Amino acid sequence: MRLDVEYVGVKLKTSEEGFYIKGSHHRIPNFNISKDIALLLGLLWGDGWMTSRQKALIKGNWKIGLVEDDRSVIDVFSHLVKNIFNLNVSIRFRKTYYEAYFSSRIVYEVLNKIFGFPDGYKFGKLKIPKIIKESNDLLASFLCGVFSTDGKFTLHKGYPRIGFDSATKEFVKEIETVLKRLGFNPRKYVWKRKNGNELYGLYLNGKNQVKLFSQKVNFVSQKNKLLNSYIKSIAPI
Repeated sequence: MRLDVEYVGVKLKTSEEGFYIKGSHHRIPNFNISKDIALLLGLLWGDGWMTSRQKALIKGNWKIGLVEDDRSVIDVFSHLVKNIFNLNVSIRFRKTYYEAYFSSRIVYEVLNKIFGFPDGYKFGKLKIPKIIKESNDLLASFLCGVFSTDGKFTLHKGYPRIGFDSATKEFVKEIETVLKRLGFNPRKYVWKRKNGNELYGLYLNGKNQVKLFSQKVNFVSQKNKLLNSYIKSIAPI
């Protein structure tokens, strides 16, 4: 699916070299709305961030990044940014987690204006991009990114569960809807925390749901090894 500038209503400039925007020297290659871009968006929707527009305008630094304790997720993020936007990502280890980031005005505008990724504080602002909802394949890749960052795979007395938590109720409802569209049977939970907002969760419970997840969505994180190990353990001999 080709990115249609007119369709998304953003005033990006185009040339043979790719997309650019007035005031930015950087150009990004022409790209399709592929599984790779959907995966990248899922990672950002999970544990990504962008500096606030107000701060970016003042400092001229249009930073976009990902915070993760799993280095394998950071490496996938870096590879996708390089492959899609031809940008190198800086990686820093902050004692207990990794931070990967880069700065680009044009990528900032693409993520914010085309895909709707919120700048600054994300709470209450997350929505699945409309263009991603148009394809089940893109949705599966997007969910892979979301679950790889904000998701979990657990075994309790041999009973498997895959979960996803968020403080943004509307986003959780959207994830529930698209999971059902892909054939899943998610269960909703709400936790009332002593401090902060309520936390909303979705869980895929049991062997069949977990097997379906491994086939249709899966992880790109260390959780992938745990899930695959479990799937092999229950495979018929």
